Amino acid sequence: MSLDGITTIVLSYRSQSNVIGAVRSLLDQNEPTEIIVVNSGGGPIKRLLRAEGIQVPCLDHQDRLFVGGARNRGLAETTTRYVAFLAADCRARPNWVQRRLKAHRTGARAVASAIVNNAPQSHVASAAYLCMFMRRLPGLPADRAIRFGASYERSLFAEFGLFDEDLRSGEDTDFLERLPPELRPVWDGGIQTEHLNETRFLPLLWDQFCRGVRYSEERQHLFGARKFRVAKEIIRQAPLAAEFARQGLQGDELATVTRAMPIVKTALIARAAGALLSNVLPSDLGTRRSTDSGKTVHDNP
Repeated sequence: MSLDGITTIVLSYRSQSNVIGAVRSLLDQNEPTEIIVVNSGGGPIKRLLRAEGIQVPCLDHQDRLFVGGARNRGLAETTTRYVAFLAADCRARPNWVQRRLKAHRTGARAVASAIVNNAPQSHVASAAYLCMFMRRLPGLPADRAIRFGASYERSLFAEFGLFDEDLRSGEDTDFLERLPPELRPVWDGGIQTEHLNETRFLPLLWDQFCRGVRYSEERQHLFGARKFRVAKEIIRQAPLAAEFARQGLQGDELATVTRAMPIVKTALIARAAGALLSNVLPSDLGTRRSTDSGKTVHDNP
C-alpha cells in the first residue's frame, strides 16, 4: 500500500460474525485500501475470517476495548497518510474509498460520510435509521449534515492527540471538538456507509433505551448537560426527524420513512427514558458490541 494511500480499520467486538461483510465490502472497492481488523473481548476472529478465505491483519485483544481504544490500536499499526474506520455492523458502499481519497488529495484533512439504510423497505429499520442518523442522510446539504463517519489525515492525531480510550461512547465527538473550525471534516453525501438496522419492533425499543443511557452519560461528561434536559431534547427530535427526512431522502425511501414516523416517535420516547435513567443503570446495558455505540448515539441534533 502506498504511503499516500488509505488504511481502513475495521472495529469488532467479541468476533461478531458480521465483520465478514464489513471486510468484504472493503475488498470489493474499486480502489484499494489497506485493511486492519481490531477485535476486542475475545472470540475466534482470525479463524472466522480465514474460514471465509479472508486474509487481513488482525489485532486481537482479549480484554474489552472501548471504541477509542480500538481506533488507537489500529492507528498504531498503520503507516498510510490517511485512515478511515468501519464498524463491523456497517458496509462500505461502492466508491467509499475512491471518494474519500479524492477529497483528501484535493486538500481535505478530514472527510465525513453519509449513512444509508440496509433495509429501506422495512418500517422498523427505517425508524431506527432515522432515529440514529437523521443528520447523516445522503441528500442533506452540507450546512445541515453532521460530520461523523470521518476519515483523517494521520498528522491530525500528532497535532491534536488520539481518541479518548476511557469514553464508552462519543470518542469521535471528543476528538472533533479539539479541531479548529477550518479542519472539521468536509461533507460528501456520496460517501455512503450502510448500517445494519434493527428490523424488529421490541428489540428496537430496547436498543434505543440503552442508547439513551449512553448518550445521556456522554453529554453529561463532555458538555455538563443535565439528564432531564437531554431527555427533553430527545423528545423534541421527532419533528426534526421528519424535516431532515424530507431534505435527505426521496422516492420510496422517503415514503416508507414517513409511514414509519409513529415508530420513530415511540423509539425516541424509549431513548428519552434511557436518558432519564442514566447514572442509575450501567452505561454498557444491552451492549452487544463496542464499535457502533459511539458512532450512532450522538448523530442527532
